[in-house]
Amino acid sequence: MHIKPDCIGCLLNQSLKVSKLLELDDETSKKVLDRTAAILIDHDLSYTPPQIAKDIYQSIAEITGIEDPVALAKERATEEAMRVDTSFVQTIPDALKLSVIGNVIDFGAQNQFDLQETIEKHFAFSFAIDDSDRFIQALQSAKELVIIGDNTGEHIFDKLLIEMIRREYDLKVYYFVRGAPIINDVTSKEAEILADVAQIVDTGVETPGYDLAEANAASREIFDRADIVLAKGMGNFESLYRQAERDIYFLFIIKCNVVAEAIGKEVKDMIFKKDA
Repeated sequence: MHIKPDCIGCLLNQSLKVSKLLELDDETSKKVLDRTAAILIDHDLSYTPPQIAKDIYQSIAEITGIEDPVALAKERATEEAMRVDTSFVQTIPDALKLSVIGNVIDFGAQNQFDLQETIEKHFAFSFAIDDSDRFIQALQSAKELVIIGDNTGEHIFDKLLIEMIRREYDLKVYYFVRGAPIINDVTSKEAEILADVAQIVDTGVETPGYDLAEANAASREIFDRADIVLAKGMGNFESLYRQAERDIYFLFIIKCNVVAEAIGKEVKDMIFKKDA
């Protein structure tokens, strides 16, 4: 998905949020916002939001000298996710629902949601687009499953999903992570907790979405050959929707008007969509 005018304000707001998270002084915050504005001016509408976000967050790291500017938010999100009582999750559909609800943990989102409140309200809701039956049917014959991770904290619920799937199906699971810190996306460091249920794959991608042009050869080979690819979150949707020459399942909550308009649904809707 290419960037829209609405995305510009969202990206500027992300820079301001990072400045506040890091408690930067006014002068440094101004430098961050100035650099963000310059990056936005320098990119036309042919870029995706994740591609531009990569340049913005790299500039924040350069200005502040902090390689992972959102590290504190990632730690808090993981702690919050691990406090959630998941005993109500008994089936793969249950685990899919909790996994998508976990997608509200998103430092970069235009709209922010309370995790526990969203679980309580959304778990009884249906997917606005629901290809879960097709996904479960595909699992029956699959030998390899790729899950492209999204946000730190959310990955705790992805682990539960993998555990539920492997309890019923004998298949190899690969969990894709970003190649470097970007927003609050999961990297190899945060994904260590999943190492007992999946093979962690560093994709080399430094955008907040699996960008095919940036993916390293190892991850791309697995991506191309796997029986099923499940992409979590809006960043992966923005990067991959109608871009890959293979089927992909997208699992996310709509958190901005741009994506809502792109697929004809509403903000806060839960989406499980197969892009064939």
